[in-house]
Amino acid sequence: MTTCTTMRSAVILSASLLASGLLLLVLAELTGLAVPAGYLALYLVLGGAATLAAAFLIAIWPGNARRLSECEH
Repeated sequence: MTTCTTMRSAVILSASLLASGLLLLVLAELTGLAVPAGYLALYLVLGGAATLAAAFLIAIWPGNARRLSECEH
């Protein structure tokens, strides 16, 4: 069941993945492990985008849209 807390958690997870990916990218430039850390940073950023896209698709699903419209922002 999709709730307001679930959607909020998905958005926070997405933002956390994006932030950690960007931080790792900066660290990859400063260290000697640029290629492995760069790939991991890319996967983190893409994972954050995929998580946000999945949360969006779940939110616009017809049955969930009605339930989520009652959330307090």
